[in-house]
Amino acid sequence: MSDTPAARILLLFSSLGPMVAKSPPPIVYIALGLLLFWGGHRAWRAGYLRWPPGISLPGLGSRAQDLLLTSGERTLFADSSPAAVAAAELIRQGNFGAAIPLLEMGLQNNRNDPEARIFLNNARARQQGNPLSLAVVVPISSNPNRAKETLRGVAQAQEELFQQGGLGGRLLRVVIADDGDNPERAAAVAKALVGQPEILGVIGHNASDATLAAAEIYQSAGLAMISSTSTSTRISLLGNAIFRTVPSDQIAGTQLARYVLNKLRLQRVAIFYNPNSAYSTSLRDAFASTLTSEGGIVLATFDLTAADFNPQASLQSALEQGSQAAFLAPTASVAEQALAVARQNALLGQPLALVGGDVLFSLTTLKEGGAAVEGMVVAVPWHPDLPRSRGFAQKAAQMWGGQVSWRTALAYDATRVFLQAIRQGSPSRSGILTALGDSNFRLPDGASGEVRFLPSGDRDAPNVLVRIERGNRSGTGYDFVPLP
Repeated sequence: MSDTPAARILLLFSSLGPMVAKSPPPIVYIALGLLLFWGGHRAWRAGYLRWPPGISLPGLGSRAQDLLLTSGERTLFADSSPAAVAAAELIRQGNFGAAIPLLEMGLQNNRNDPEARIFLNNARARQQGNPLSLAVVVPISSNPNRAKETLRGVAQAQEELFQQGGLGGRLLRVVIADDGDNPERAAAVAKALVGQPEILGVIGHNASDATLAAAEIYQSAGLAMISSTSTSTRISLLGNAIFRTVPSDQIAGTQLARYVLNKLRLQRVAIFYNPNSAYSTSLRDAFASTLTSEGGIVLATFDLTAADFNPQASLQSALEQGSQAAFLAPTASVAEQALAVARQNALLGQPLALVGGDVLFSLTTLKEGGAAVEGMVVAVPWHPDLPRSRGFAQKAAQMWGGQVSWRTALAYDATRVFLQAIRQGSPSRSGILTALGDSNFRLPDGASGEVRFLPSGDRDAPNVLVRIERGNRSGTGYDFVPLP
């Protein structure tokens, strides 16, 4: 048999044998239908076409046709596994008994697949009945890798709840939504989720701009939202239904400014950022306000998105104005421009000390930056080497087959916070809000240690400062090492 996706689907079905043989409709018709389903799958994914008319996602209604939403009835990734694609057809038919072993087998072959893991636990929850429902909003269409990082954290918490027998005997169902980090789409997704009363809370959104667009909708409806990745300081002002497990930009900017002033003993700084991003702008503002109020000065500011941005000319201008350090606060879309500044700095003998925001906490920075970013200090929300993080990091590595990112850790915390709020309150939107708003609310054993919130809904915790040093852990020759 050839090694095509369709062939792998048939192999998965044939290996299940009697497990699905009794499942209506006859499995041969399912298999044949899935071959046709897969044939159109990539074309559908490439254009993000609407789900066929007349199909309603259970619990989401017909309005979900125009949005990228699923609790297992369809896949959302261009590279969704054959097992997930096949199981989605069975789940859509309500045939959870056949979908469960199919997904279990698929995960044995590829345990690093969060979409399939969530589909599996959703099928278990719906087969058992009366599930608890949460939604998670991620940028699948614009940044699928980051979306998967977040989904792994949600899936791990969901799997743990299944292993524990549920919460009061109830398992967790997760609705996955894709907003593409687009504010307009984020608002549309928020309206759809608010309109589904069984959804008790929302994990997300990813980008600060998307969160800002959606948060007013959740706030008005009294539906709690916990972002694990949005850091803009503006989010602190959005209301009592808006929380986050990631520290705000104010904390990161303050820590980096004080590192420059007190550890490096430098006062004159140039800033490189994206003025079109709420995240990048708030990080710049937090850094600059702390720096200037505590004895430093911002000598120059550069727009990484400008059509005429030139890393060599910008760096030369910063040096001519007397800069001693550069603060790099890019978004993912202009991270390469920030790395180009670092490379130019290296060519000149590294006259500027480099500090940066969490977007630069990535394998790409180590791979493409190399020696040019050695010594750069970055503020990050989580690191696996910290004592408070090691327990989760080890469990995550066992589940997913390798080290996970801070996005996974903090999405895990967000999911666990919701479950803890249900334990302390009630399985209702109002009960969750009451529990989260209690000044004594705590999640004692999160992936990043204890989780507690300030009255603003912000995470009450510092960031971690890490420095890029030579090492072999990442496979690039460089590693992010926590500062003592």
